[in-house]
Amino acid sequence: MINGNEILKKKYPDFDDESRTPNGIDLRLGKVYVLDDAIEPYPNNFSSYGLYKEDLFDGTPEKDLPKQKEIRPKFMDCYHIEGWSLIPNKVYILEVEDTIKIDNDSIQLYKPRSTLLRAGLSLSTAVGDAGFNGKLSFMCINHGHLPFFLEKGVRFVQLIDFELNGNSITYDGDYQEY
Repeated sequence: MINGNEILKKKYPDFDDESRTPNGIDLRLGKVYVLDDAIEPYPNNFSSYGLYKEDLFDGTPEKDLPKQKEIRPKFMDCYHIEGWSLIPNKVYILEVEDTIKIDNDSIQLYKPRSTLLRAGLSLSTAVGDAGFNGKLSFMCINHGHLPFFLEKGVRFVQLIDFELNGNSITYDGDYQEY
């Protein structure tokens, strides 16, 4: 069952009314990162592709993800706003402003706001597992032909919260903040 506005108000009281939608909560943009593609992989080294070493070699699996560089927001004088200009065909990681704490009886899905889609930006998201506590981040690509400006603090993704029935284990992964 999707948790509606009244349940979401109780579960997530820190979000203001402007962030609330009929069926979810809009999350705001806090930071932008770009994948550090300046580092060339060594021959036969697939780590820059984020593969697990166990997929290629025998041994202990490790995550070896590409490094990310934070992009500082720039001030746009003509609009008197601060934000980021996303150039076409580049992979960006967009991080939300607020830390998200998912209850043990919920899971979450995240969908891009339609404004991003209409502007030619795609947003790839993952499942928010029960018990996750931390900063969410999503992959974004500008598929247009011109740079697209995203304002700092703009609502860019919608959180949809589902009630979890039955027994479940809670998230205890690498991205947990306690």
